[in-house]
Amino acid sequence: MNDLFIDFKENSDRVVCVVKGDIDAYHSADLKKSIKEKLASMTQGRLVIDMSGVSYVDSAGLGTIVAILKECRLLGKHLILASLKSNVKRIFEMTRLDMVFKIVDTVEES
Repeated sequence: MNDLFIDFKENSDRVVCVVKGDIDAYHSADLKKSIKEKLASMTQGRLVIDMSGVSYVDSAGLGTIVAILKECRLLGKHLILASLKSNVKRIFEMTRLDMVFKIVDTVEES
């Protein structure tokens, strides 16, 4: 179990949320809370979650990311997942969530 690190970087058209650690039952509530607070105050139309530092996502983590997507849609914002490690991307593919989320290889592509 790795601690979760969350940081936000803003520019004119998007907010990048840099996540490092595991998105699991122990940490998913913290991620959801931090992102919901940022969504409430951001004026940009896109939220990019940089997952290059995420090595593990469990079912609770997937549920949290789906909840974040729903919140983004309610607020008229776009959610993009970037830089997923192969094992994390495989989880999205196995659950067919890769069809629901916009997933890009790098933050720059977002």
